[in-house]
Amino acid sequence: MERLGQYMADLGAMLGNPTAVHFVKLLKGSTNIVHRIEQPEAEEVLARVADVARGDAEVINLNAFKSLNRRLKEDNASGKLLASGTKVPLLVFSGVRAVERSFIPPITQPGSIDGTLISIGGKDASVPVRIQDEDTIYHCTTTRDEARRLAPHLFGNRLRLVGEGRWFRSDEGEWTLEHFKILSFDQLDERPLPDIVRQLRRVKNDYTTEVWDEILEMREDGEDLN
Repeated sequence: MERLGQYMADLGAMLGNPTAVHFVKLLKGSTNIVHRIEQPEAEEVLARVADVARGDAEVINLNAFKSLNRRLKEDNASGKLLASGTKVPLLVFSGVRAVERSFIPPITQPGSIDGTLISIGGKDASVPVRIQDEDTIYHCTTTRDEARRLAPHLFGNRLRLVGEGRWFRSDEGEWTLEHFKILSFDQLDERPLPDIVRQLRRVKNDYTTEVWDEILEMREDGEDLN
């Protein structure tokens, strides 16, 4: 009963709309969870299932789908989601039938991350640094010289940090940044876009009439301006 409850909780989280999705009954044989979806929410739930099948649904729905797949694999089973009266599945849970992915070692490559400096300091030559980007925390290191340049930006404006990242791939094929070595950084311009556009327009308007006259003369003389 506890395991069945776990399956039903995952299924409910994947479908969403908890007030409109109702458990009806269990069918005989293998575990067949029958549920009913109220109108007009049915179309929204079906669209969400299609998003899960494509892999571009919300994180909470995708995590529930992965949890269902993991439980099925642990129980040496697989499954599918069917609409009433149909044989073509809306969604397939490969479970134990999933193709085992070949192991891919961690990859280290150049790149950049954006975020806010929330922690810096340590006694080693490789200084620990933590960068926050919304709900994501990046664990980084840098040199002492670069750490001194970073320190004034603690809890300040967002930064773009350039360096080398070490990436791992999960069993689901998702890449996760495990560690990032900061080599340099720039402070991001957080001004609203309209302000930046106005500044660019002012730069253009600063050209004097003489400069434009010279450009026109060069065009008339057939000079290459590229």
